[in-house]
Amino acid sequence: MRTSPTYFAPPVTPGAQGFYHTIQKGQTVYHISKLYHVDQNVLIRANNIKDISSLVVGQKLFIPQERMVISAPASGYGPVSLNEAYRIIGPRYPTSHWRTITVHHSGTLQGSARNFDRDHKRRKMGGLFYHFVIGNGTASGDGRVEVGYRWQRQIKANRPDDVQICLVGNFDIQNVSEAQFNTLVHMIQAIQAEYNIPTRNIRQHCDIPGKHTDCPGKKFPFGRLIAAL
Repeated sequence: MRTSPTYFAPPVTPGAQGFYHTIQKGQTVYHISKLYHVDQNVLIRANNIKDISSLVVGQKLFIPQERMVISAPASGYGPVSLNEAYRIIGPRYPTSHWRTITVHHSGTLQGSARNFDRDHKRRKMGGLFYHFVIGNGTASGDGRVEVGYRWQRQIKANRPDDVQICLVGNFDIQNVSEAQFNTLVHMIQAIQAEYNIPTRNIRQHCDIPGKHTDCPGKKFPFGRLIAAL
């Protein structure tokens, strides 16, 4: 794969719903299709690709799906395994330099990435703030992961180099489910391994200086999380 100036591949259908992915070194149509859970043939047709070996670094591929969020996996219950976590975060992005991971709770008893995206848009936050959302079995599966567009596009949510993970729930008044906790451990372990993030750089939202919040809640088992890591 050779380096090339940025190239925009137009979708087949004008106005088609989706977003663009910038090809990184070593990525293929197959890898990108798995990353976004899109059939490889759909991806090829959407971008009018004649030769899949002709992709170049910096080229932009149109991903024909809703831009806001994808689910990984789309359905199912129970915690995400470590192998699933590696699949969800995808191959290492060579241009990304994640250094910290911040854990949040939603502060709500139920919800999903879609719900939070609507709320964050109303609050002028540019859409879903978090890179990942871990469901509690209400609007998404207990312990299942939803991937936000900020991770898809490898862009910060607020603080540079900081990955944001939100667990659905209000942990001031309820406990983290076992499925959520186990998924959180595996997601953090996978991100740590891919981006060389030490455990000392795993923190709660309330640990950030100047943040007047108890997020992710008084009942969140942060000590247990660090011990598990």
